[in-house]
Amino acid sequence: MDLIRDLGARRGEQELNIGGSIQSNNQYVSYSSFIEYEFALFNRLGIEVEIPFEFYHTQSVENSNSTPTPKNRIEGLKLSTQYTFLVSSEHQMSMAVGYTNEFVFHSFKTLCNENRLMKGNLYSPFFVAAKKWGKHLHTMLIAGSMYEQVFSSNTNSLGYQFHGSVFHVFSKNGFAGFELNHVYLNETYSTVLHPEVKYKISPSVAIGVVTAIPINQTYEPSIFFRFIYEPKRKL
Repeated sequence: MDLIRDLGARRGEQELNIGGSIQSNNQYVSYSSFIEYEFALFNRLGIEVEIPFEFYHTQSVENSNSTPTPKNRIEGLKLSTQYTFLVSSEHQMSMAVGYTNEFVFHSFKTLCNENRLMKGNLYSPFFVAAKKWGKHLHTMLIAGSMYEQVFSSNTNSLGYQFHGSVFHVFSKNGFAGFELNHVYLNETYSTVLHPEVKYKISPSVAIGVVTAIPINQTYEPSIFFRFIYEPKRKL
């Protein structure tokens, strides 16, 4: 979960993100990637379309006690919108509400063998609050509920997510900081710390590096790379 567009986005803004990560789970390695396009349809209103992918490679021979290697898949199609309802220059604060609907897909194997595409839906309304402290320090909170609907069963799940972040802007071209992401869904808690650096190498191009350090899981940390292209806004 991240911002759909910068809070207070102006009409005509747009951004293309392409990213990927590598993570080890002792028995297999997962390779994640995504393509994401976001734009401001009107002032303060952002729209986002994202397609995430997952590929897996087995590291050891599976047995009855091991965790089965997941199947390669397009994770789904994520459609999101976000509206900034408060921009206060006096208090250096912004607030927004948003909603993400993720259409969850089956693996490539199930799609080919059983001709089934849709696995379920994930509904995620959320609230955003951000504040600037002084010239360089920024904080942000994203929180909301999650409802997972699985078409093949009645085991639907209600959960929540909470993401807090602190960033230091070290120049007009970059920032460094960390996010703490906490998610509860399917009776499972997941807490991950994400140190992050983003740097703008030209007026339209930036790169980002993020690491994932699990707090309550046993898998190894992962590293995530992101390429950001933001064309000049047409007035």
